[in-house]
Parts: sequence; C-alpha cells; structure tokens
Amino acid sequence: MANMPDDDRLDLVEMRRQITNLRSQHSDNLLVTSRLNRFLVKIAFLSEPKDAAHVRHIRSEFARTLRGVEEMVSRSRSTKRPGIVKRPK
Repeated sequence: MANMPDDDRLDLVEMRRQITNLRSQHSDNLLVTSRLNRFLVKIAFLSEPKDAAHVRHIRSEFARTLRGVEEMVSRSRSTKRPGIVKRPK
C-alpha cells in the first residue's frame, strides 16, 4: 500500500490516490473514513513539500495514519466474528 520511495521526492498525487482508494474500501466504517479524511485535509492543498524535513513529516503522518487504520480494521474484524453467539446468563 505505502509504496513510497525513501528519497526526498514525494508523490502527493499517488499518496492521495492510495488514501482515497483505502477510504472507498472501508466506506462502511465511519472511524476509518474520518481518520483518512483528516489526513487528506492535511495534504489537500500541498503542491509539493517545503523541504526534506517536511517530506519526512508527511511520510511519518502517512505511515501513522495507515497504522491507525489497520488497527481500527483489525479491531472491528475481531469484534465481528461470525458464528459466535453469546448466550444470555
């Protein structure tokens, strides 16, 4: 998913495309779409990063956002286990 090279070039269009695609895949999960939308807003008007430190910061935020989304998705999968029925006491 995050196929970004580690040099100073940053493809913001590709980053936006990946985030938008991920948001579409999880459109039924409000927490995930909200998190992805917040990141999209952060990078929406950037045409290019200011310097190498800015590139590192954007990449770090992108990675943190993806990790957060993965955690949310895995938590929701573990709570929606099919076939398990809880019986009242």
